[in-house]
Amino acid sequence: MTDALPSETPRARALLQKALAHKRLDWAAFAIALLEYPDIDVRTYEAQLDGYAQRVMAIKAGAGDALGQMTALRRVLGDEEGFWGNTDKYSAPDNSFLNIVLERRVGLPISLSVLYLEVARRAGIPIFGVSFPGHFLVAAEAAGGKLVMDPFQGGQILTEAGCGDLLKRVAPQVKFMPRMLIPAPVKTVAARMLNNLKRGYLDAGDGGRALRVVDLLLLLNPDHPGELRARATILSALGAYRAALVDVERCLELSPDAPDHQNLRLTARALRQRVEFLN
Repeated sequence: MTDALPSETPRARALLQKALAHKRLDWAAFAIALLEYPDIDVRTYEAQLDGYAQRVMAIKAGAGDALGQMTALRRVLGDEEGFWGNTDKYSAPDNSFLNIVLERRVGLPISLSVLYLEVARRAGIPIFGVSFPGHFLVAAEAAGGKLVMDPFQGGQILTEAGCGDLLKRVAPQVKFMPRMLIPAPVKTVAARMLNNLKRGYLDAGDGGRALRVVDLLLLLNPDHPGELRARATILSALGAYRAALVDVERCLELSPDAPDHQNLRLTARALRQRVEFLN
């Protein structure tokens, strides 16, 4: 066992901080991709997004309403380029990385939504992301309410009734309400993408990769008690007892009345003993 940490990802952290400062969803997604592909040329993929946007702009010329503009977006990304949901390997980590989504034309609802949102932004189409339960979507304000699109299904247009039917499939325990269709900020989208990755890595027993994901989640919310606990657990499993102890002690400081306070104290004591043994 060792107390050395896995290699850090300063480039991913720097780009995510830049994304948050400038509210750039594409940069946030590429920051996440840098966790697995640290040498990618982000500008190459930005140019690909720019190219899609130019084609959308040519098609949407003269389309004054939201439906016409979203139809132009769907035509380029769904019909012509063939971006679609990866139903065969839904849980594969690569579905979360925008560079791979752009190369393979398949992804998760949220990564495909990021693609649609960033092409739309470049093309001057005012749509927004919707952190819908179990299935990320995009939407636009329209005369009769909100116009919703599902990039996972090639840009299928959904009515509110269609959103309700989707929710019955992906989260049957949740009742649809129109207020679910609110804009999701960059920070929310990044956190959801990272949580998808974290679950996948933890399910696969890959603590090293999960640790890098949690580090970015804590960049978004430095004192998030759940993520601090998660990182402490991963660090301890990796033998990084000193670092785990720091997170546990921070949890104790932040949440002195937490229901698991006594367990945290016992964990901290055990970690101190391990640190002393290493010395």
